[in-house]
Amino acid sequence: MTTPSGGGGGGQDARFLRPRVFRASSTMVSFWVVVAMLAFFIGDAAVRGSWVFLAKWTAPMLLIGWGAWLLFWRSQVRADRDGAVIVNALRIHELPWSSVEEVVQSAQLRVVLVGGRRIDCWGGPFPARRRMTRTPEAATDAALIMEALREAATPSERVATSRWDVPALLVGAVLVVLTIASVTLVHP
Repeated sequence: MTTPSGGGGGGQDARFLRPRVFRASSTMVSFWVVVAMLAFFIGDAAVRGSWVFLAKWTAPMLLIGWGAWLLFWRSQVRADRDGAVIVNALRIHELPWSSVEEVVQSAQLRVVLVGGRRIDCWGGPFPARRRMTRTPEAATDAALIMEALREAATPSERVATSRWDVPALLVGAVLVVLTIASVTLVHP
């Protein structure tokens, strides 16, 4: 296997250079556990005919589901030869490789920009456990893959940008208003 060490992508293994989406598998499991619990509570109330419970607690449970979606599912890192897109809950960072100094894998995946600014990737994968007898395959290490993509990238004049995820914010605002209304207006 070729390691990601050559500049310009000349000797790169093709597995390192294809577009990737990185997520921590534990967060995806957590998301589905939350969804299953919420579906159970809402489904149980619907089967029992607890319409007051449903009217009062459906919006708060949807708000909890929205929060789980933001933290566990939506948060991710996408990388290709053009750059990386880091989605951290309500913030989206679009980073062309020309603005990235290095990618580091510690407790979290971290991208260091040319000016020294650091962006931690909330949804990025956690480092693999290192065993005493063997090292993990390099193709599974997100930092190595992102560094290989950065080295293979063509120079770009684009700059790093960060913005709010407005659609997700609007959904959250609507759910907060519905939650306040349902909890205060619906009485058993």
